[in-house]
Parts: sequence; structure tokens; C-alpha cells
Amino acid sequence: TSVGRNPHMAKVKKRGLKVSGVWGRHVFKRLKAYTSVKPQIGKQELILITTKAYDTEGAIKQVLPLVGDETLVVSAQNGIGNEETIAKFVGQERTLGCMAIFGAILTEPGSVKVTVYASECLVGSLSGNEETPKRIARTFSEAGIPTLPTDDIIREKWMKAFYNMALNPLSTILKVPYGTLGKFEETKTVMRKILEEAFMVAERKGVNLKFDCNGYFEFLLKRQLPPTAKHESSMLQDIIKGKRTEIEFLNGAIVGLGETLGVETPVNETISNIVKAMEHLARAKRPETH
Repeated sequence: TSVGRNPHMAKVKKRGLKVSGVWGRHVFKRLKAYTSVKPQIGKQELILITTKAYDTEGAIKQVLPLVGDETLVVSAQNGIGNEETIAKFVGQERTLGCMAIFGAILTEPGSVKVTVYASECLVGSLSGNEETPKRIARTFSEAGIPTLPTDDIIREKWMKAFYNMALNPLSTILKVPYGTLGKFEETKTVMRKILEEAFMVAERKGVNLKFDCNGYFEFLLKRQLPPTAKHESSMLQDIIKGKRTEIEFLNGAIVGLGETLGVETPVNETISNIVKAMEHLARAKRPETH
């Protein structure tokens, strides 16, 4: 069962969901597609939240009628704080996070193309439950999405956020693919400064990190960047379409947490302000509709 917007849902309902790209060609039929939560959908075993981070609270409120005694809710989103928002409504014991590093685009309504794939998805529970993530990871993998369980999903979501903070906004501002950012000392310097501030905030917050900043920066350049070098920023696509970006839940979140925790974050603040200005300018250029 899918809940989304038309014309995408109309096409999915009519002919199924077409998936192409690096995971091959597939057509998933027999999908129930809705544009809003309906009573006939009924209680669900698993609910996957894939909205933009700024829509998380609205989305979880909408799907609450579908939450039964055994329902689990998984956040498969970018940004910091989505799992905590969901847990406020359904409890930590029902809340899981999913970290994904692959890129996909909607080529047309009803059709999705997976453009890049860097590593397996990771799924984990906020409550520390180990068996449930194993079961969900197995289900995702059987569906063609390589997934592994993790015992610390908050750490993994922060690691994914570091990746997005370093690449997404800078790629947006300069209007270049991710790989270009690794070619010049100037862009690498900005990326390092973004990460230095973000790591200080994460450490002050008590996040259990895999790397120190230097170790992660090397991992980013050597392991994460090459397979996603041709990827174009989703943030830039949002701006081009006149949509809101997730900057407030990436670099902007570092700024907000930095203020609370007493960590100065001037580079992330500057990056956030530039992207927000780009949002305003893009919306100002779009013709008004009546």
C-alpha cells in the first residue's frame, strides 16, 4: 500500500510501479495506491515514512489511524531528528530508522530510476531491539534493496547526515555533481570545515561516532564519493522546482544544536543562509498561479 500524491499514485494504481537503473528493471503490480489515508487501508504491520524531513510530523499524524498494537514505523529519510519526532507519537519501542545511500529520481509519474548505489541500507531500532531490525533487513533485501541490521541507527543516521551536509548544499550552490567537489582544494577545504563543526556538535551531543573528523573525511573522499561522483544534488532539484529544501535538517540542524550546546558553527550557518537565499530567489522567479 502506498500513500502519495497524484499524478504519481494514479499511474501506480493503473499500471504498477516501474523501477529501473542500477538494480535492474522491475514492475511492481498489485499495489494499492492512495492520495490520503483511508479507513479501508486498515492497520499495518510496517509503515515506512519517506517524506522530506520538514513533513515528518505531519506524515506521522496522518498515518496514526493505521497504527495497531504491533505496528512498526520506519523513518527512511534524510536529516537529523526524524526518528525522535516519530517516537513522540508511537513510542521508541515501535520506532526504527533506515539509513540509505543510494540515489533515485522520478523519471515520470509511476516510474522511478535508481541512479547510484554506494552501500547497503542499514536499519535499526531506537529501543535497542536486535531481532526486529534483522527481520526488516531480511524483508527489504528479499524485495531487492540490500539491507543490513545495525545496533546503533542514530549513529548511522548521523554518518549519513555528515555525507549529505558535506556534499548536498555545496553541490547545490556551485551547481556541479558530487564528484567535482573532490577535485579542488578549495571545495575540499569547505567540506572539511563543514564536517569539523558537525563533528564537534555530534560529540558534544554524545553521539557514538565511528570515526573522528579526519578519519571520516578520508573515508568520504576515498570510499563514498567515487560511486556517487555523477550524482546531482536533490537539493538543487528542489530549488529549481521552487520547493523547500531540507537544509534546516542538515547544516541548519548543526547550527541550531550548536547554539544549544555552545559550539560555534559559522561555516554551516553561512552555507545554510546561502541555500535559503537560493530558495527565496527561485520562488520569486516562478510565475504566480491563480
